[in-house]
Amino acid sequence: MAKGVENNLRITYFSNSQKFLYDFQHIIRAFYPGAQVKFGHGGDIHFEAYFEEMNVFLKLQTQDKTIQKDFMLVCDEHESKRIFGRNLYDLLKQETKRELPWGILTGIRPTKIVYPLLEQGLNDEQIYNFLQKEYYISDKKSKLLLKVAKNEMNILNKLEPSSACLYIGIPICPTKCLYCSFSCHEMTRQVKSLIGMYTDSLICELEKTYQKIEENKNRIVALYFGGGSPAVIGIENIKKIFTNLFENLEKYHIREITFEAGRPDTIDQKLLQYLAEINQYLNVRLCINPQTSNDNTLKIIGRNHTFEDIKKAFVLAQEYGLININSDVILGLPGEDENDYKKTINDVLKLFPTSITIHTLSIKRASLLRFKWNEYEFMDEETVNSLLDWTQNILEEHGYFPYYMYRQKNMIGNFENVGYCKRGFEGLYNVMIMQEKHNIYACGAKAVSKFVYEGDRIERIFNPADIKLYISRILNVEV
Repeated sequence: MAKGVENNLRITYFSNSQKFLYDFQHIIRAFYPGAQVKFGHGGDIHFEAYFEEMNVFLKLQTQDKTIQKDFMLVCDEHESKRIFGRNLYDLLKQETKRELPWGILTGIRPTKIVYPLLEQGLNDEQIYNFLQKEYYISDKKSKLLLKVAKNEMNILNKLEPSSACLYIGIPICPTKCLYCSFSCHEMTRQVKSLIGMYTDSLICELEKTYQKIEENKNRIVALYFGGGSPAVIGIENIKKIFTNLFENLEKYHIREITFEAGRPDTIDQKLLQYLAEINQYLNVRLCINPQTSNDNTLKIIGRNHTFEDIKKAFVLAQEYGLININSDVILGLPGEDENDYKKTINDVLKLFPTSITIHTLSIKRASLLRFKWNEYEFMDEETVNSLLDWTQNILEEHGYFPYYMYRQKNMIGNFENVGYCKRGFEGLYNVMIMQEKHNIYACGAKAVSKFVYEGDRIERIFNPADIKLYISRILNVEV
C-alpha cells in the first residue's frame, strides 16, 4: 500500500509542432503518474521534440544530464506515430528503468488495432510479434488483447450493417461517488422538481430520433438505459419512456435492453416487476454494481448502502426471473489491499452474475478523489498488475471469458478495464460502443451520438450536460 501523496515532480515538454502532442504527454504521464506535466520550459524534467520535415530530434533533460535521440519518420502517418512513441518510450525507459505493460498504446479502444491484423489473416504468433515490436505491449497484455479482439469480432460478425444502438441517458444519482467525474446531477430538491420535464424532454428528443433512424434505414438491436442511476426518475416515468420506445421501434429487432440499476438504493419491486414483464419477450440485461463488497470502502466512496443490500437486490431480481445481471467491480479503491479485493471477487461470484466488468481505478481529473487522494492509501502498480492476472484466471475458471475491453486516462498503472461474461450473455451494446462500426443514437443530457460513414469517418453530436439547459433546448422553454 502506498500513500496517495501528490507528486511534486514538475515536468515540462515543448515541441515546434502539433504533431503527436497527445501521445507526447500521455506517454510521459504514464511513466510519471501524479506528476505535474505542462507545456513549456523549465521543470525538474524537460522534454523537447523538434520536427524538420521527416527528421525528429527528441531530448530528455534533467538537472544533471541530457539524453537525446535523432530519428526519421516515414510517409505513413500511423507508422510515424508509432516510431515517435517508441523513441520517446526508449528515453523514458532509460531514465526511469521502468517498462509499461501497454507500452506506447494510448487509445481507449485497444482491440481496434488488432482487427485489421485478423482481417489480413495473420496468425496468433504474427499478431503477438506485431503488438510487441510496434507498440511495446507485453506478452501477457498482447495475449489478452488478441483473445478479447477475437471475441468482439465474433459478436460483430453476427450483426447486419444496418444494426444500431439507442442510448437513453439519465445523468442523475442519489449521491456522487468519490471517483466519479461524470457530469452527473445529485438528487437535490431542485433536480427532483425537474424530473417530469426531463422525462418529457427525453421523449420529445426520442420522437425526433426515430425519424433519423428511419432516414438512415437503421435497425435498433440494443437499447441502453444509462446514467447516473436511471431508476431515480421513478417507475411511472420509466414506463412512459419504454411505452414510447415500443410504440415506435420494431421490437423484434431488439436483441438486448440494458438497464443500469446500479445501486441497490434505487431498486425496488415495482421496477423489477416491470422489467420482468418486458423480459418475457425481450432480453433484459440488468446492471447491479457493487464496486466492492467491503462496507467500509462503500462509505468512503459515498455509497449509502451495504453489500448486504446488493445481495438482497440480486436475490429479488433473480426471483423475478431477471437472471442476466452484470456486476461492476473496481480494482484499486482507496484503502483496499489485496485481500479486500479478492474478498470482493469471491463475494460477487457467489451472487452468480452472468457478467462481471473489472475496472482499474482511474484518478479522474474532475473527481473528488483527485483533490483528496493524499488522504488515502492505494495499492502499488505491481499488486494491481498481479491482481488483474489473478482475476482473469479465477473468472475463467468459473466459466467467464473476456469479451470487451477499454482503457481510460489516469488509470492506476496505465492498465485496462475488461468485461467478462458467461457464454451467451455478452453485452452487445458494450461491444458496439467500443468498436464504432455502427451508428449509436443517444438521447438525454450529456448523451453523445456517433454516426459512422464510409472510410471509418465518425461524426459525434453532443447534448448539453446540464439538465436545465437540455430541457430548455429540447422543449424550447425557460427553466
